[in-house]
Amino acid sequence: MGGAVFSWVRCILLLVLWAMPAHGEEEAFSTTALDAVAKQLDEAEAGLQRAGEDLGRLDTLTTTALGWEQRAQDCVSQLEQKQQQIQQAVTSLGEARPDEDSEVKRKRQELATQTQQTDKTLSQCRLLSLRAMTLLDEARQARQSILKQQLSAPGRSLLDNLYGVLLEPGRWKTETGALVNTLLTPLVDWHRLLVAFAYGVTGLVVGMFWSVYKRRQYRQQAPGIHHTSPTLAAVWRSLLRVMPYALFAGLAALSLYFSPAGAPPILQFMLALLLFSLSYGVLHSLLRATSKVEGIIPVVEQTTGRKLRLWARLLLFACMIGVVLHSPLLDSATPESAEPSSLVGLIRTVIGTLVGFALARLVWLMSRHFLFMQRTRLRLWVSLGMLVAVASLWLGYRNLAIFLFSGVFGTLFLLLGAWLLLKIPAEIFDGLDEGRAFWQQRLRQSLGLKQGQFVPGLIWLRLTNTLIVGGGLAILLLRLWGMPEQNFTLLLNKLTNGFDIAGFTLEPLRIIGGLLVLALLVSLTHVFKKHFSETWLRRTTLSRGAREAITTISGYSGILLAILLGLAVAGIQFENLAIIAGALSVGIGFGLQNIVNNFVSGLILLFERPIRRGDWIKVGEAEGYVRDISIRSTTIQTFDRSDIIVPNSEIISGQVTNMMLNDNYGRLIIPIGVAYGSDTEQVMGILREVAGSHPLVLKERQDMKILVLFRGFGDNALNFELRCFIREVEAKLTVTSDLNLAIDKAFRQNSIEVPFPQRTVHLVKDGASPATQHAETPAKPPSLG
Repeated sequence: MGGAVFSWVRCILLLVLWAMPAHGEEEAFSTTALDAVAKQLDEAEAGLQRAGEDLGRLDTLTTTALGWEQRAQDCVSQLEQKQQQIQQAVTSLGEARPDEDSEVKRKRQELATQTQQTDKTLSQCRLLSLRAMTLLDEARQARQSILKQQLSAPGRSLLDNLYGVLLEPGRWKTETGALVNTLLTPLVDWHRLLVAFAYGVTGLVVGMFWSVYKRRQYRQQAPGIHHTSPTLAAVWRSLLRVMPYALFAGLAALSLYFSPAGAPPILQFMLALLLFSLSYGVLHSLLRATSKVEGIIPVVEQTTGRKLRLWARLLLFACMIGVVLHSPLLDSATPESAEPSSLVGLIRTVIGTLVGFALARLVWLMSRHFLFMQRTRLRLWVSLGMLVAVASLWLGYRNLAIFLFSGVFGTLFLLLGAWLLLKIPAEIFDGLDEGRAFWQQRLRQSLGLKQGQFVPGLIWLRLTNTLIVGGGLAILLLRLWGMPEQNFTLLLNKLTNGFDIAGFTLEPLRIIGGLLVLALLVSLTHVFKKHFSETWLRRTTLSRGAREAITTISGYSGILLAILLGLAVAGIQFENLAIIAGALSVGIGFGLQNIVNNFVSGLILLFERPIRRGDWIKVGEAEGYVRDISIRSTTIQTFDRSDIIVPNSEIISGQVTNMMLNDNYGRLIIPIGVAYGSDTEQVMGILREVAGSHPLVLKERQDMKILVLFRGFGDNALNFELRCFIREVEAKLTVTSDLNLAIDKAFRQNSIEVPFPQRTVHLVKDGASPATQHAETPAKPPSLG
């Protein structure tokens, strides 16, 4: 457990040092410097033979050989580039001629001398690179061999320890006295220990005051934090609970790390207490019924809650004892003996078994509540790892058991941290898309987003966060499960400088930076477009269509600029754009004609503005309101609120009816039939009066007067027609319904009948003549008189 903690601390320090910029430039590789490196390699090769099983010396040799190999590779790269430059200079001079100028001859001789010197130095650098790589491989193989020997080194098994304690008379008394004496009289620097304890107590007091103050503040801010991210609210509650203990253990551990007190178990005990307090606090808050975190089933206090607390406390107790008992202080029974006592071995086996079963049981219980643990079958993997670790401990393979215990504990802690780092941003991003919290609603308003519309550029932030967390988790897991420190440093250097793949350099950090720049600039483009259209363009004399066109074009221009800057930050060379353009031209010629056609049609729509957002149009069989005009297609929302996606090329090349191109006026034509014998003048007056009484019918314009026409004599009725203009064509159906209702009411009040079609059929007997059988008598009209 303690070794894993120290590994994490070294990983964090390496990450910090790796992120710091390097100062200075590489000096030129001279022959003297290369000779000095060759002598150092000779000493290192001799030191490798004397290293034996000293892992510290092997790690130092590996790190040194890695540095030399990198320097040699830099030397090779620089000299190869210099060779190319010299060769270009020689080519520019042309072929040698007897009558050429003396200055050209002198320059040619200088280039020949430089070529010989460069070739010599290049050969030396390649030799040094080969030697460094050979030394690096030998050191790595030696280290791996030692680690394998240590992990597979057998010790006293459980039966051997039981035999030594129970069957050898008087041995358990002697070993018990030695164990108590070792624990009571450790080699401790009491002054440094008291200083560390003082730091811890100070952190405890500060944490208590901070926790009380923040708890009062949290009661007022709890709804906002919970709406922002339920997982973040649970983590914040856990920090309020465990902050005093975390500060006590953390400050004491920092003091002991930089100023050791002489007893390693104390520092390991503090680090274990810190990790357990943070983990327990976070898990306890997440499993509460008030957390309401998606993907987590709350714990019922009467059943599972008690079991979880019991096994968690048992695990903490066993781990704290195990940290002390696995200290190097107890690795030997006496100063003369290199083996631990049977009593210590027996206690270590019992405590290790308790830790393994407690951890497996705790993970098994928690997997019922964490859905991601069920999907990944984490409980099975943890149970298998603990079973192997306990079996190794019983058989006497203590180093292997410690390695498995540390690996499983560290993996669970890293998985918890990675899950939180993925879950909290995901909830915040989802809240931004939905507008859950108050600040998220304000941000959406400032971006000009409507209900159900996603935040632009947020998908790139999601992808960036996933890449960073996933990559960091993979690297730390590799380091935790045995990656050497020099390989860890080499991997970080590769992440910084990039990987060469088929002549292309892939730089992960620059790609992540490009994604961040792209997400930020896309969001800023949306903000700029909103303020540009609502503030600056409204003060101009441009029409609404022109303002919308300028706003749309500025938005696409901003997105294009964001893509170009994101590619530049990601390390994409724009010299290759000619090749990309050529490939695109071929693609356009074969299969992208429709896409380009729609794109150009979209530009025409944006500039000419034959249709605008909100217009009522007819395109073929589609009729409705223009909801959105994009660069490729136009979205029409029909009257039953279904969306129709129409390619822009169809709107440009086809016939489009725009009901609202120049104004919102519309014309109604209502046909009406009345019974024969009705007063035609009265009918026309009623129709004119009904139309004039409706508020949406235009009456004041001379070119849009109300018109009532007597269209003719029908088979069953006198046909009239009411024609009028209304102010809003969108209300066409509503106004038509209102006018029909008013006409029907007026006709009833004035006893004017609206006839229905009639036809009279005469049935003829069998004896009638054929002419009579086929004769048909029309309906008799009503009396006209």
